[in-house]
Amino acid sequence: MSFQQILLDATDCVLAWEIPEEDYADAIKNQACLMAGINPEEFYSFDLD
Repeated sequence: MSFQQILLDATDCVLAWEIPEEDYADAIKNQACLMAGINPEEFYSFDLD
């Protein structure tokens, strides 16, 4: 399974949660990492802030 498919599955999962809208992006990334067997704390991402 590709990471793109895992990301879509994670999105479906996270959208069912009752969390604030501003938390969805981090929650989806973290869920996708967990589903892919990657530690979310070690996942490299760009900080655009």
